[in-house]
Amino acid sequence: MKLLLWLALHLGLAWGAALPEAAVSLDPVPQHLSPFQLGGLSKRGGHGRPVNIDLEVWRRGQTELQWYGEITVGTPPQKFKLVFDTGAGLMLIAHKNCTTCGTHPLCDPSASTTFSAQPGYKLEVTFGSQGGGTTSTPEVQGANCTVVTDTVRMAGRGDDVYSEFLICDNYSSGLREQDPDGIFGIGLTPDGNWDETQGNATAFKPVFWNLVASGQIPGPEFSFSFISDRRGPRGGRAGVLTLGGTDRSQYIPSTLKTIPLNRPLSELRTRWVVDVRGARIGGYTLANSTDAVTLVDSGGATIITPDKETTQELYGRMSDQIKPLDARGAWGAPCDVLDRAVRDVTFTVGTAAQHVDAVVKKEYINVGEYAGKPGICQGVFTDPDRVAREPINGRPAWIFGTPWLRSYYTVWNGVERTIGFATPSHRDRG
Repeated sequence: MKLLLWLALHLGLAWGAALPEAAVSLDPVPQHLSPFQLGGLSKRGGHGRPVNIDLEVWRRGQTELQWYGEITVGTPPQKFKLVFDTGAGLMLIAHKNCTTCGTHPLCDPSASTTFSAQPGYKLEVTFGSQGGGTTSTPEVQGANCTVVTDTVRMAGRGDDVYSEFLICDNYSSGLREQDPDGIFGIGLTPDGNWDETQGNATAFKPVFWNLVASGQIPGPEFSFSFISDRRGPRGGRAGVLTLGGTDRSQYIPSTLKTIPLNRPLSELRTRWVVDVRGARIGGYTLANSTDAVTLVDSGGATIITPDKETTQELYGRMSDQIKPLDARGAWGAPCDVLDRAVRDVTFTVGTAAQHVDAVVKKEYINVGEYAGKPGICQGVFTDPDRVAREPINGRPAWIFGTPWLRSYYTVWNGVERTIGFATPSHRDRG
């Protein structure tokens, strides 16, 4: 109870609450929307070269949902495949006592000589978006967990570096049924300062930034490619995460363009938040998009609009046959109709001085047949559970998942507070 109260006081309400200040709440902490805190790391970089983690992709039918890679925990190492999620701040895996975790590997603390049960806080985590799923469910999605400490290694890095993370005794259906074993959150720190000696003793220490502080990763920058290359190492990969910099073989360096984060919102939510200056379909700009913001979520498989009216306007520019499929935000149409109707949607993001146009390509808008409705396919744009407004100025708030990111090589810098977009150096060879 004490921990939940502390989190509520320091983190405020969930994304979408259009209130000017934080309020006390004892509700479960939304994992994708209210973060793990860290009082900072110095801007000193680590040593060595950036390192790549090969990514796999979770597919459901024609749809690629989430990209994930291997990490190890403990001594000797126990392997887990986790979603690298910029919409989350926590690392989360299943505990050996979990009976609702399906076939996912379970962490056995007793098998690790470096495990510590400290700090031992109990934490109920809930999700603020569908994550890897494409439809919402009535069930609250999340997990019941405990904060513990052990060594965590990424791509062989991290030896002798201790990090706090969550081991969970209960998984909801979304976590249980997904291919990845859990979540590796890469949210921001509140102020971009990485000196751990100045950290708050009550604050959690997210694993990625802990590895940066230790010097095991050469700097607070990471990069994603969600483009498959079957001719790559070990028979190919579905993508690559580069830790500590960029992989110049994955993109055309001259095309890289960066945009600043919206600092007040990013630091309030410790998430990657940028300004939206417009959403266009053809020559038409959506009415609710010219003064908005978005949380950028590498763990999400959909794009969540600020409200039903925006979704309706967006699909209305494609076809009047695209209709709501349920009461929880999904829209769709007969599959052949949706395939013919979909069009590219271009989002202008950033500031007036520094902005980019990033496209959700039409081939990523049909996410496949809707469960229980043969011949009916769902679109990637969905309604939020409630009207979403950012908490400082009340502007419309989107959540952009991987369908918006996957056409680009993206570079994320936690100190400079920027996201970069570049043209990939190769096409999808999946």
